[in-house]
Amino acid sequence: MMNTHDFLPVIKAVLSDKRVIITAVIVFLFMDLCAFVVKYRKKPKVKKVKKAIAAPAPAPAENSAEESGDDEADGGE
Repeated sequence: MMNTHDFLPVIKAVLSDKRVIITAVIVFLFMDLCAFVVKYRKKPKVKKVKKAIAAPAPAPAENSAEESGDDEADGGE
């Protein structure tokens, strides 16, 4: 029977083989893809709210300009 010290070189040779490494990477990527497909959910469609057209700003009131002119005339007397 082989003891633990005899297994170490065999295990190292197997794990460092490029075919084993490539196979492990491919299996990992395939499993990751499968997990993505299983968990995938479509995002619900978000209805776009149309922006209300803002009313144009009111024109500056002419009354305020006239009132300030009347005050000056009254103050000059």
